Amino acid sequence: MYSEAAPSIPLGRVGTESEFAAIAIFLLSAKAAYITGTAINLDSGESASL
Repeated sequence: MYSEAAPSIPLGRVGTESEFAAIAIFLLSAKAAYITGTAINLDSGESASL
């Protein structure tokens, strides 16, 4: 199923679990302390093409 979707994704592949986990870990870290009220799209650039 995921491999069939890959050609339609701007980066040409489906994101991995570790890529999604990395942003969650970053947002929970002290390095993200100044980030508030924003949306972070994890869609391989799909929303940019809308």
